[in-house]
Amino acid sequence: MIDASTSHWKAIWKWKTITPKVKVFLWRLLHKGLPMAATMHRRIAHFSPICQRCHEENEYEIHCLFFCNSSRQVWFGSMLGLRVHDLPMDITNTVINVMNGLDEEGNRIFANTMWEIWKERNKTVMEHKIFQPQAVLQRVRVSVSVQRDENKLQMPQIQILDQERYDYKKSDWQVLVDASWATTNKAGGGFVLYKNGSMQAIGFHSFEAQDPFQAEAVALKNAITFFYQYTHLSDGEMVEFFSDCLNLVNAVNQGDVTDLPSWRAEGVILELIANVQLQQSRLIISHAKREALAQAHDLANLARRRDISYQGQPHMVLQQGVRISTSIDERFFQRVPDNPP
Repeated sequence: MIDASTSHWKAIWKWKTITPKVKVFLWRLLHKGLPMAATMHRRIAHFSPICQRCHEENEYEIHCLFFCNSSRQVWFGSMLGLRVHDLPMDITNTVINVMNGLDEEGNRIFANTMWEIWKERNKTVMEHKIFQPQAVLQRVRVSVSVQRDENKLQMPQIQILDQERYDYKKSDWQVLVDASWATTNKAGGGFVLYKNGSMQAIGFHSFEAQDPFQAEAVALKNAITFFYQYTHLSDGEMVEFFSDCLNLVNAVNQGDVTDLPSWRAEGVILELIANVQLQQSRLIISHAKREALAQAHDLANLARRRDISYQGQPHMVLQQGVRISTSIDERFFQRVPDNPP
């Protein structure tokens, strides 16, 4: 028996039939830590609270995972045969009541079904893909079968492979971003802004961060903020931000803060997720190797070590002895034509 107190987590964490990642998802869900549209609306007023699947109701946890028509279809076809219309309107009571009525095998199915609904929902919001109830049910069946055989579940991850050169044909603007952090909690972020490979502006900021991951998140947020102050995207234009922090790139692109290396960056990442969603594929966050971001890293070091901030044209940093190239480093980045010969 589990209840709404912290004691129920002792039972959940002991269950070997639920993987650690799904347990963290459950914890985030019951503590209202998932970036639901209605939650984002409270943080950012112009962010729409409406569910992006049904376009009818505000997206709270209970609607997202159970009451949205696409989620209802999943539960109707699930191995549990859950009757959604009988559930409480409160997400905590719903999850606890259902889990109390199931054995460990049933709870594994229940937890993984919620997890797969959430991931499929993120594809709709982040990638504008149609929600596929049958795909969700198939992944749940596979995951349950695999875990039954191996007593563990390997969740799919976004694989971003390093390559020698990064194509930026998708974007008209490119922004290279990096951070620098010291154990004194002094941090700096730097960025270099290009248009079609030609340098337009630079920026760096000194700030405090509790860990390197938080520093990377703040640096990316500052770069995005500057970009939209500096210019605006014309119709059809896109901007691509490059960061060497793969965990940050994955979290923003997946719209998922359940598996962050540091909880301190959560608030900033939720804002980044909102920015990406609001721009409707015109704002791209990509991964690049550290070597490709050398100039941005030099600016971040300058900000941290000298506790200074600046954004604009590069003449100021030239006086500080930092070399800035007027064009993007073609050893790492290349412009590929839309219709190559």
